[in-house]
Amino acid sequence: MLARRIAAHVKLWMARGQKAGDVLVLVRQRGPLFEAIIRALKNAEIPVAGADRLVLTEHIAVMDLMALADSVLLPDDDLALASVLKSPLFALSEEQLFELAWERGTLSLRASLRSKAHEPAFAETESALDELSDAARKLSPFGFFAHVLGPLRGRAKFLARLGPEANDALDEFLNLALDYETRRTPSLQGFLAWLRAAKSEVKRDMEMVRDEVRVMTVHGAKGLEANTVILADTTTPPGGPRDPRLLALANGELVWATARSEDIGAMADARNKAQQEARDEYRRLLYVAMTRAKERLLICGTQGQNKIPDGCWYQLVEDALKPDCVSEPADDRDGEVWRYRKGPPQEQEKQKTNTSGSTKPTSVPAWLTANATSDISAVRTVTPSSTEDDTARPPASGGRGAALLRGALVHRLLQSLPDIPTERRRKAAEDYLARAGDKLAAEERAKIAEQVMLVLEDARFYELYGPGSRAEVPIVGRLILGGQEVRVSGQIDRLAVTQTAVLIGDFKTNRPAPRRIEDVPQSYVRQLALYRAVLAKLYPERPLRAALIFTEVPDLMELSGELLDAALARVTSAR
Repeated sequence: MLARRIAAHVKLWMARGQKAGDVLVLVRQRGPLFEAIIRALKNAEIPVAGADRLVLTEHIAVMDLMALADSVLLPDDDLALASVLKSPLFALSEEQLFELAWERGTLSLRASLRSKAHEPAFAETESALDELSDAARKLSPFGFFAHVLGPLRGRAKFLARLGPEANDALDEFLNLALDYETRRTPSLQGFLAWLRAAKSEVKRDMEMVRDEVRVMTVHGAKGLEANTVILADTTTPPGGPRDPRLLALANGELVWATARSEDIGAMADARNKAQQEARDEYRRLLYVAMTRAKERLLICGTQGQNKIPDGCWYQLVEDALKPDCVSEPADDRDGEVWRYRKGPPQEQEKQKTNTSGSTKPTSVPAWLTANATSDISAVRTVTPSSTEDDTARPPASGGRGAALLRGALVHRLLQSLPDIPTERRRKAAEDYLARAGDKLAAEERAKIAEQVMLVLEDARFYELYGPGSRAEVPIVGRLILGGQEVRVSGQIDRLAVTQTAVLIGDFKTNRPAPRRIEDVPQSYVRQLALYRAVLAKLYPERPLRAALIFTEVPDLMELSGELLDAALARVTSAR
C-alpha cells in the first residue's frame, strides 16, 4: 500500500511538470519495501533507476545465466535445468514443465526433454540446449555468455521481462567473465566457482543525475541532493532489529552476548552502551536523510495494529514539527496530511484575507507617488587609458595600422612568454610573430622578438615576471576626484605583488621612446597615478612602485611617488 501511494504521488508531481530525476526515495535498508517501491514505480510507468547496489550473484538474470551454465556442464542437474527452462531464455510454462517432469521415472529432466524432442512444443528447446552444450565445450566463459546474450537474443529476453535496469547486472557479469579470462585459465566451471566465491557487488553511480527516480538507502545517499525527497520506512525501531552479538566491556575486551536475562552488571552496561550508540547513529541518519531535500520533504511510514515504536524517525519529526503544521488534503486527495511550511499556513493566510476588509487601508507614503529628485548624480566611470592625448600616441612609422599591429604583438608576447620555459621563449616568440605578424617585414619581426627578449632577460624586470606576477590584470575601484566619487576601471599590463612591495608595469611602444621623465607624456603619468591610487586601498601597508616599460629601447622608467601624487592632484583639480 505504501509503495503504491509513493508511486501515485510521484506520478501526480510529474503531471504537474516535475521531472522524475528530481525525486529521491530513501529507505533505511534494502528489503521487501525497497523492492516494492521500485516495482510500484515501474508498474506506474515512472522511469526509475533501480537498486543503487546489488550483489551480482543475487540478481535474477545472473542467477539464470549461472543455472544455464550448470545445466550444460552437468546434464543431470534437474533443478538447474528446471530453473533455466522457466527463465526468460526459454520461457516454458508451468504446464509444459510439469509435462516434462511428471511420471518420468528414472530419467533426468534433460533425458525427458530429449525423449519429447519430436513434439513441436519442445523441439526448439531441445535443439537450443544441444547448441548451447556444444558452445560451452568450444567457447571461453566470456564467449559463451556473449553468445547467449547476443546472437541468441538472451539480453533482449531478459530486458523484456525484468526491465532496463537488468542491463547493469548483465554488463557487469560479462566484464567479470572477461576479467576472469585475463587472470586464470578460461574454464566455464572454474568461472562459476570463482564467481560464487567472490560474491561481486555492483554499485550504480547515483551521482549521475538521469531523468529517473532514484531509490536508495540513506547511507548511499550521503553527498547527494534532490528537489523532492521521500523518506519511506520511518517507523522502524531506533535500535535496529537486534542487539550486537559482541559487546565491548569497559576495559575494551569483547564478550559474546547471551540472553538479556543472563546479563551481569558489566554486560548489562555494555549492552546499554551499544544500544545508545545505535540510537545515536539512528538519529544521525535521520539528519542525513532530511538534509538531502532542496525543496520538498515527504515523511511517510506504515503502522500496524500496535502504535509506532518510541523514538522512531516519524515520531521524532512529528514531535518537532507538528505544532507548526496544518492538516491539509494530500496531493492525491487520498486522506489528510500534516504540512509544514516556512511561511504562514494556508489557513492563516485565508483568515488574513477574510478579515482584511474590516481593517483600515494602509496609508500610502508620500515618497511612493513623488517623482525622484534629479540632484543625485550617477557615479561616473573613469578609464585611465582614456586620459591619453594624441601627443602620446606612437608616430605612424610605416603607417598607423603597422604601429597598432606592432603594439598588439609586443603586448601579447610580454603577456604570454613568462609562462613558457626560458629555453623555449625565443622560439615561441618567433613562431608567434611569423603567424600573427605576417604583414610586417621579416626584419621588423626579428627586431620585435629581440626587443621583447631583452625586456624579459633584463635583471631589473625580474619582479614583474617572477612568482606571483600576473598579466593583463583588470582592476575596478572608487576614488574621490574633485569632490565627487568616480569609478576607476582599467587593466594593468603587468602586476607583481611581493612580500615587500607592489610593482605596476605599463608597457608602451613609443618610437622613439623618451629617455627622460620630463619627456614622458603626462597622460601616461596620470594613468599610473590612477592605478596606484586604486591599489593603495588594497595594499595600504605596502609601498607601491609604478614603472613605464618602453619596449623600443628597452627601458624601465620608474616614476616616483611624489610625481604620481602630483599627477593625481592635477587630475582631481581638473574635475
